[in-house]
Amino acid sequence: MAELTLQQIQHRQNRYFVRGAFRRFYIPAMLSTFWLAVAGVADSIFVGNGIGSSGLAAISLGQPVYLFYNILSYGFSIGGSIHYAGKLAEGCEEEGRRIFLTIWKLLLFLYVVTAALGLVFLPQLMRLLGADPADSVTRTYIRTQLIFVPIMFSQGPFYFFVNADNGPKTASVAMSISGITDAVFSYIFVIRMKLGVAGSVYSTVVGALLMLTITGMHIARKKGALRFCREKMDWASIGQAAHTGFATSLQFVFQFITMIAVNHMLIRLGGPVAVAAFDVVYNISLLCNSVSEGAVFATEPMISSYRSERNLDNIRITLHMAFRASMVLAFLFGCLLSAYSPQFSMLFGMKSGMELEYTAKGIHIFALCVLPATANILFSGYYQAVLQEWLAYLITFLRSFLFYLTALFLCSRNGMDSFWYIFVVVELLTMIVWVPVSVLRGGLLQLKGIRVENAKTVVIDSDREDIHEIVEQFQEFSRERGADARQSMYIALTIEEICCAVIERFREETGRIYVQVTAVVEDGEVTLHLRDNALAFNPFDENTEGISLEEGKQLELVGLRIVQKKAKEFYYRSYSGFNTLVIRL
Repeated sequence: MAELTLQQIQHRQNRYFVRGAFRRFYIPAMLSTFWLAVAGVADSIFVGNGIGSSGLAAISLGQPVYLFYNILSYGFSIGGSIHYAGKLAEGCEEEGRRIFLTIWKLLLFLYVVTAALGLVFLPQLMRLLGADPADSVTRTYIRTQLIFVPIMFSQGPFYFFVNADNGPKTASVAMSISGITDAVFSYIFVIRMKLGVAGSVYSTVVGALLMLTITGMHIARKKGALRFCREKMDWASIGQAAHTGFATSLQFVFQFITMIAVNHMLIRLGGPVAVAAFDVVYNISLLCNSVSEGAVFATEPMISSYRSERNLDNIRITLHMAFRASMVLAFLFGCLLSAYSPQFSMLFGMKSGMELEYTAKGIHIFALCVLPATANILFSGYYQAVLQEWLAYLITFLRSFLFYLTALFLCSRNGMDSFWYIFVVVELLTMIVWVPVSVLRGGLLQLKGIRVENAKTVVIDSDREDIHEIVEQFQEFSRERGADARQSMYIALTIEEICCAVIERFREETGRIYVQVTAVVEDGEVTLHLRDNALAFNPFDENTEGISLEEGKQLELVGLRIVQKKAKEFYYRSYSGFNTLVIRL
């Protein structure tokens, strides 16, 4: 019973650190994805009211172009940022910077080359997308998209890497400003200046330029580890980023294919009006999905760091918080859509006749799948962060391709009356498959692959714990894992000196201080991860040169001086609202 109580205390103390980091990351990430979705919704609202269903149909027919570039942007940016966060957690700052610069250069090259090819072969591209090359509205929209691809889709790498660079607020503010600016200028360009569908692209470009400026200043002013500098291409990181990130980006590959199939099908079932109605429902789906995607973007760098530390309790707490917050918000979204589907339809300019009928029914039925879709997206991102990409790929393949095409065929057999149930069928079938598969193949959380036998985590409470007792626990643990007597002594000295220095220096200013200590002993090397809630303090910046045994000066720093000299390497940063320190002994 005493052991269980101790576990509960440690869990509550771990929760303290996770909750603080989660609050710092979640709200900014959710707001940024929300405002990005709002920008897309605003484009459709203004185009629908300013141009009509022909403009909405053009946006839907041109949507695969956006999806194609999201494949590249999200795939390399998310994967690269996950490995970047892992490198920083290990103290490898230079390697992390090299990952960022490699991914950014690669994406710029791909953007320019593919956009140029699209402009050269524009008529053929339009036929592929299901559009008539003689359709001037759609042609203008797609051509304008391609011209500004390098600007619009450079937002991906800047957002994800700055977010992982301890800049969630900066990334969120930048993306939120981008979305809000996009919405405002969409009204100006489309409604006031009557620039047509091209105006909706111009507004996105203006927002993107502001976003790149804000995140670029984070890098230029060296507020984190990112730098604009000359670095050799890290070719290995490209494959690693693709392997990890395309678990998310793969959904855009499948959506690219299925969107073309949907457009062709809707043209046959209901003509341009049906395509326009689908654009409305699709944009609303992006708005709802922003809840779970925000949770994924917030928790991926957190979980990546905890995975490097082998801290399973922190991973569980992070997922629990993200799941609870996302499902509550998704439930509220679903209720609003179900209750006010006609009003949402009219907001997009679909106010009467078949336009209103198609759109209102589509929104009402879509509301039924908001909760399962949220769970599917959230767990797909979670599996990606714990490097169980096969499960993330499975979820993405099922919900974005296999079941989507299957449901498209089945639900379209009775025309538009049954077409909209495609959303519900896809999400439910996906969940029915991946949940039992994950449970049978290692458990729902998939934590068995993370080696924890060589890691130990304890939270030191300045009001409760005897540091000496905890130090002895770590000494015993290190000896059991093969550490020699010298390493065991250094572990004890390092933990005791740094924890005492933090507690004694900031007890009066901060009050109760928690220090989360994780020791990893592998292959003869010891790595210590320390996280505390005190004010900014790097013990390795302490000037210990003034120590004098003869004169009795700064004797309290003698132990810290030994730690500074004996550590192989160390890395300090203020991350997610806490001080974090990585030390290799």
